Parts: sequence; structure tokens; C-alpha cells
Amino acid sequence: MRKRLLLILAVPTIIARLLQLAGLHPIVWDEIEFFRATDWVRQGLVPYRDFWEHHTPLQWFLYAPVAALTHSPGAPAIIFMRFAQIPLWVATFALLMRWMERAGIARWARWTAIAVALCSSLFMLPAVEYRVDALGCFLLILAIYLVQRIDDGVIYAVLAGAAFCLAGFANLRLGPVIAIAVLLIRVMNPGQRRWGGNSRVNWLFAGAAGTFLLGALYVIATNSAAIAFRRIWSENLVADRLAPAIPGVFFFRLAVQFGIHRFIDQIEFDPSGIDPAGIIILIGGMIGVVLILVRNRRAPDDRFYLAFLAAANLLFIAAMKFIYNYHFEIVVLTFIPFVALLIERYVPEKVAMGILAVLLCISAIVGTFRGKEGDTRYQDQIMRAADSETPPDSKVWDSVGWALRRKPAYRYWFLRMIVNELEARGTFETYSVNELMADPPAAVIADHDTRGWMLRHSQLGRAVVAHYLPAETDLWLPGMSARLTPGNRIEWIVPADGTYTIYASPRLAAHPWFRQPLYFESRLWHDRDAVAVRPSDTAMAGVAFAINGTPVTAGTKRLTLHRHDRLAAINNASLPIGILLPRISRERLFILPPPGVTLEASASPRWHIPDLSVLTYQYE
Repeated sequence: MRKRLLLILAVPTIIARLLQLAGLHPIVWDEIEFFRATDWVRQGLVPYRDFWEHHTPLQWFLYAPVAALTHSPGAPAIIFMRFAQIPLWVATFALLMRWMERAGIARWARWTAIAVALCSSLFMLPAVEYRVDALGCFLLILAIYLVQRIDDGVIYAVLAGAAFCLAGFANLRLGPVIAIAVLLIRVMNPGQRRWGGNSRVNWLFAGAAGTFLLGALYVIATNSAAIAFRRIWSENLVADRLAPAIPGVFFFRLAVQFGIHRFIDQIEFDPSGIDPAGIIILIGGMIGVVLILVRNRRAPDDRFYLAFLAAANLLFIAAMKFIYNYHFEIVVLTFIPFVALLIERYVPEKVAMGILAVLLCISAIVGTFRGKEGDTRYQDQIMRAADSETPPDSKVWDSVGWALRRKPAYRYWFLRMIVNELEARGTFETYSVNELMADPPAAVIADHDTRGWMLRHSQLGRAVVAHYLPAETDLWLPGMSARLTPGNRIEWIVPADGTYTIYASPRLAAHPWFRQPLYFESRLWHDRDAVAVRPSDTAMAGVAFAINGTPVTAGTKRLTLHRHDRLAAINNASLPIGILLPRISRERLFILPPPGVTLEASASPRWHIPDLSVLTYQYE
């Protein structure tokens, strides 16, 4: 009866997590990055040689055929890849279940521990995302399972070595744990519960070496060995050394499960953000790992081997300068067996089932009613608009690659920590005004980090603001603008072919665009009357225009311009004049997203009835 009740309770939990996967959980930056890398590999491009990246590439090759099945320019492309990852997670938990069975953990305790992990936002929020961690976790758990079976035959040792190597090819961040795993099994014999090693482990090294050689042959054959080493190793190492450490980041990341969040220098407590299942996994896992390390140190078995790896992995994460929730995916997976051991030994089955029933209910409620589907809808809107408003062979500049089907305008197209640090150091060439104007992008997606880049590179920022206008506040399309005081003159280089409408008036001189073009959070932007462009803001007679030196007839309201034309304007009036020359209608200018909605999904989740219509995308 209890098991039947748990199965019934599990159904809404599964549905809630699938709804998150399908859009209640918005797209994050890394998913865009990994999809674009996957799609470029699908197109036949060679990583590092043909496009910049700093992750190891195995997932891109594995999922390239899957990426060929979606042609969407919007959120459905990413969501499709999320669903394609489900078999990986199923296989990962199947291997983990099999490992625990061979380690002698009771069946009911195994299932309970896995269910607790699946109820935790600590694990499930990053697990629904399309990222390299999914494949890396699968391969590492596969390798650990194969190590457990080394005594069953040499083939298991060879395959374990191959799996360890492939895990590194999938996720470079697992490298230290993989190294410890390989070295540790060489000095211990879990099958005989003693130190001293097992001669069959030599075959593990052979499997790893052979697999690494195959990967090396690929980069040599594609003439990308040197650039691959530089991108994966040298640049990551330099950027990590340059980046400033964030004090207490590890403990604050753990504190998130208790509802404690740090925003810059402020600490906030949100009771609704408490993750009971995540707390059980973290605390139970740590206690279980320590108990096994102490009790089994003289007779090390499979449990000791995994406990040592779990502890080493957690310590490695604690030493990192930047820690995100997806770093804990492998932590949760390696903690599950030790949570199961504690449950089996110290928690009566009836009590465990009762606690699990509560966790299932909490998980279903949180997964359904704390979604952020408004962000997903807005992300899809911006992605599709960027696609429809730009030619197929054009370039778009942004910080993560939101325009999935367009080329990046800047070689270092993912403006995260590594690019910021290495560009500031001079290792990476910058995206300069000269480069911008020599080949103007068809659009600029001015998300948070793109605007931050423009703030740090003020000359570039001024050039972008002068040559692009926001349709949405996050999507800037070709359109010139300036605020001219009496007698002043400006010259633009037209960024794209088109017909531009002239708006020029003293009222526009006070427009927020000329005062705070990069701070849309300001209250100035929420005064729609001040932001809107009116029909009365027509071309003022006191402003004279010239195209490539040829004066424009006075009273002209529209200009047909070509890319790289030089358009000049001079204010002959006695008042400051604000000038806007958009290609789009005035009604589409300066549109803010709904309250609480951002392209980066940066606002905290809130309790609400989910709008499931966001899930009814057209899956191209």
C-alpha cells in the first residue's frame, strides 16, 4: 500500500520536472553556448580551429546528429536538446542502481535515496538543462561501475580506462577527480578489501591511453592540436589565475539549499527557497562519506573507493573560484549511495517512506508553481525576432549567441569570465569600433553582459548606441540616433540597407535613450509617455541632412540608405534636438519586457499559477 501511494505521488513530481524541462525553467547561458558548439560541429566545423571554445568537445560530437533534427531559431531548439539528454540520465541512474546493488545496499534504500535526489532542486534544476555535465556525469559513473567489476575480467579494466578518458573529453572540470580515481585504484584492491593494488589495473591505463590517442589523432588530422591545447588548457589556466576569488562562495552556494541567497553584498533569506531534499542529500552524503572513510580505511572496498572520490570532488569544488549549481550534479550522484547506506542502517522503512512522500509533494509543488516561464517566452521572442529581422548570412553581436542561426560578430562570442579576463589582459583582441563599423552586425542583442561590455568599452558603447536602436530593450536593430546642441554636427556610417524614418524634435532631446541608454532598470524607462516616439516628432526644419556629402531635400521624412553610406546631420536650430532614424515603425521602439521578466532570467522565482501556454511552441 505504501509503495502504491509513493508511485501515485511520484506521477505529479515527474510531470512537474518535465514541465520545467519543457519551459517552466528558462534557458540559461550555457545551454545557448553548448547548442551553438554542437550545431557548428553538425555543420562540419572543427572545434577550436574553426570557432572559439574553451570546453572539451565530446558532447558536441555525440549530439550533433540530434541538433540536425531541429531547425528552430528559438527556445524549442534548446528544449529539444534537453529532452534528448533524458536517456543519458536514465542510463546514469541505472548504473548507479547497479553499483549500489553490487555494493550490498538494500533495494528499498537504493530507490529511496535516488528518489530523494530527484526531488531536490539542487540536482534537478541543472539536470534539466542541456549541458556538458550530463555526459560527463554518465561517463564518470560508468567508469566507477566498471572499476567495481575489474575482477570479472580484463575487459572491464580496459573499458573503465576508456570511460575515464571520455569523461575528461566530455567535461574538463572532472579532470582532477578522474586523475585521483585512476591513481587510487592502482594502490588498492576493492575486490579483496586490501591495499596494494590489482595487476589488472594496468589494463585500465591502457584503455585510457588508447582512447586519448584516438582523440589526439583527430586533432592532429584536423590540424587543430596546437589551438585545441591553447583553448582548453592554456587559456583556461591563465583566466582562472587572473580572476579574483569570491570569499565564501562555496559556503554561500551550499546555503542556497537553506533559502539563504547572497546578492553582491546583501544576504537574503527566502523560506520558500528551502530545498529539503537537497539538504538531506548534502548532509546525509557528507556524513555517510566520512563514516565509510573512517570505518573502511584498513579494508578498503568499493564503498571506500567511491567515498574517497566523492570527498576529493567536493574539496576540489570548494577550492574553485567560481561555483555554480551545476557543479553539484556529480556531487549529488556520488553522495546517493552513502545517503542510501544511512537510510538503510538508521531510518526505519516506514519512516523513510513517509519522509519521501512529503518530499515528493514538495517537489511537485515547487516544480510547478515556482517556474519562470515568462522568461522562457521572452527569450523565445527575442531569439525569433533576431532571426526574422536579420538576413540569413548576417552576423549578430551579443554575449552568449542568442541568435542561434546567425554568425557571431565577435570571434570570442561568449562574453563570460574567461573572455572578460583575457581580453582585459590583452591576450584576446578586443571587439573594437573599427571592427564594428567595418562589418556592422545586422543586430545587437543587448543583454546584461553585452551592456556591461559596452560600459567597460565606452568608445564601442557610444558607437553602438549611435548606430542601433532598441526594438525591444534587449534587441537593437540598425537605426541612427544623436542629441545635437545648436550648431553641432554628427556623421554616421549606415549599418544596413533600408528605408529610415526621420524623427527630430526638441522633445526627443530629453528622451531616456540619450540619458541612460544602458540602464533600462531606471525609473526613467518606465514612463511610457516620455519613452514613446510620437507622430509629432517629425523631421524638424532646423536639422539638415546629407548623404555621402549630398544635401537631402528639406522636409524629407524618409531616407533610403545603403550599408556604409555616410549620413551627416547638423542642428541649425536654436534648441537641442533629439534625432532618431529607425528602420522599424515608431510603435516598436523601446519596448520593455513584462515586469519581473529578463532575457537572462535573473529575477528570483516567484510563487504563481503557471502559464502553460508558454509550452505550446511550434517545434520546427
